[in-house]
Amino acid sequence: MNTFRFILPALAVVLLQNAGVFSDETTDRHEAEQATLVIMAPAGPVLAELSISVDGQPYRLWVTTFLAQRVDLNKDGRLTIDELALIPERLLQQTTARNAKQALRKSAGNRSAQDVPVAEFAEWFSAQLSQSFNMIAGAVQPSEAVRLAALVDINGDGKVSRAELAVGGRTMRFRDLDDDQTFTAAELMPFRDPRNQQAAIVPDVANLPFVQLGDTQSVARTAAQILKRYGSGNGVPLKALRLPDDSPFNRTADSNDLVSDVGVQEILTSGVHHFRMDVQLSDRANQSRLVVEIPKATAEFCSATEERRGRYRLLLDEMPIEVRPRGGSRDSRGFLVNFLLQRMAIYDSDGNGYLSEDEFPELQQQMASQLQVAGEFTAVDLNGDGMLFRDEVKLFIERDAIATQSRIEVSVRQDGKTLFKLLDKNSDRRLTERELREGFDALLEFDIDHDEQLTESELGTAYTLEIGLGQAETMRMSSMQAMSIQARSTDAILPGVTGLDGPEWFRRMDRNQDRDVSYREFPGPRRTFEQLDANADGLISAKEAEQFDE
Repeated sequence: MNTFRFILPALAVVLLQNAGVFSDETTDRHEAEQATLVIMAPAGPVLAELSISVDGQPYRLWVTTFLAQRVDLNKDGRLTIDELALIPERLLQQTTARNAKQALRKSAGNRSAQDVPVAEFAEWFSAQLSQSFNMIAGAVQPSEAVRLAALVDINGDGKVSRAELAVGGRTMRFRDLDDDQTFTAAELMPFRDPRNQQAAIVPDVANLPFVQLGDTQSVARTAAQILKRYGSGNGVPLKALRLPDDSPFNRTADSNDLVSDVGVQEILTSGVHHFRMDVQLSDRANQSRLVVEIPKATAEFCSATEERRGRYRLLLDEMPIEVRPRGGSRDSRGFLVNFLLQRMAIYDSDGNGYLSEDEFPELQQQMASQLQVAGEFTAVDLNGDGMLFRDEVKLFIERDAIATQSRIEVSVRQDGKTLFKLLDKNSDRRLTERELREGFDALLEFDIDHDEQLTESELGTAYTLEIGLGQAETMRMSSMQAMSIQARSTDAILPGVTGLDGPEWFRRMDRNQDRDVSYREFPGPRRTFEQLDANADGLISAKEAEQFDE
C-alpha cells in the first residue's frame, strides 16, 4: 500500500473543471456563480457544485446592481463620488478600494473619472465581493440540538463505538459545569445563553457534516477533517473519495493507495464534483426553484427525488437530506422598511412628519436591533438639512438590508433520532454515568451492519438545507418563532428525594438524583463502598442498597 500526493498539471485541472463527472450529460444553464459544498456522508465525502443565481443573474451581480441602482439618487444612470459614498462601508471594505473616490476610479478604469455608469460599476463591484457562505444551524429541540456523537467520537471517524460511549463521562468531564456527574443539554451546548432557557436552540454548526470551500484555509481544514473521518494519519483510501473512472487521479494510483493531506487538498480544488445543484433564487416569494443533477458515475451512492416544485430529497450513502431554495428577499426588505417606518411615526413626537436629531436616537436603537447597524443621523440624512423624512429612512434601510443579502446563507437543520435523545431513557433531559456506560446495548437495534459502531445514518438522522440570500438577524429569528414556542427549558428534571427508589440513607446520599450513588457521593470509606457495590461497576444502585439492608 502506497502513500502519495498528487501534482496535477494545469491542463488537467482545466479539463477537470470543464468536465467534472458530468461528461455524459449536458444541461442548458443561465448565468450563475459556482461554489463547492462538501458533505461528510457516511462512506466518504461528497462534493456538490452549487450554481447560484438570483432572477437569472449571478447572485453577486444581482446584489451589486440592486445596490448601484438605489444609490443613483438622480436616476441618470451614472454614479458620482457622493452617490458611491452611500454604499455601506462593510461592503466597500471587501474591495481593493479604500474609499468611494478610489472605487469610482477603479471601476471606471480612469484616474480622472468624475462618474461611472451604473452597470459598469455593478460589474466591477460584483467581482470584488466575497463569495463565501454563511453556514447557519437551524433551531431544534434541546434533546436534538446536542451533537453527542461528535462529542464522544474520540478518533473522529464519524462513528460511535461501545468503548467510546462507555468512557463518555470521562471524555466530556470538562463540560460538566456544575460538577454533578451528569450532563444536561445546556451543559453540552456551552455557548448558549443560560439566561434565556426558552429561546430556540441552535447547535454548533462546526459539528454538522457540511463545509463550504472558500479560501485556502477552508480547503486545508476540510482536507484535515476528511483524513480524520475517513482515513488515518497516513492518508485516506483513494476509494473513499469515489472519483470518476476517467479522473487523472485514478489513473496514477491503485484504489487501495492512501491519499495524503496535500493530495486531498488538490482533489478538493480540482473541479471534480459528484453532483450539481442549480439554485435559482427569486427576489419574489414562492418563485425560487432548485434543479439537482446526479450523473451516472455517482448514481450508486447519490440519488435525488423532486418531492415538490423546487424541493429535492437527496440520499447520499442512505443519509437523507432535504434541500430547498429560499427566495422572497423583497418581502424581507419590505417587512423591515414597514416596521421601521411605523416606529418612525411613533418617535415623531411633535407630529411634523420628520425626525429631528433629538428624536432620532430611539429609531437608531431600532435599526441597531433589526439591522445590526449603528446608523448615524448624518448617514441617514442624505441632504444634510437636519430633517429625516420617510424616503431617506427607507433608502438607508434598503441599502443596509441588501448589504446583509450580499452573502449566500445555507441554513442546516437536523431532524430525526439523536444519540442524546435515545440514551436519555427517562427523558429527564440529562445523561447519567449509567446511561452512558450501559447505553450501547439499548442502541444495538440501530446497528444495521452489526459492527458495534453507530453512524448517524443508522440512527436515522436527517438534515434539511435551506439556501438563500443572507437574512437580517431579526428575520432569521422570526423564522424560528415556532421552535421558540415549542422549546422547553434545558434544565434537568430532577425526581426529588421522594421520587427515588431505595432505602432512605441511599436516597439522601444520591445528591444528583441520578438513581445511583458514586464513590464521590458516598461519605464512608472505600472498603464499605466496594462491599455495597456488588457488581463492582463503580456505582451503587437502589437494588444493591436494598440487598445490603436485608
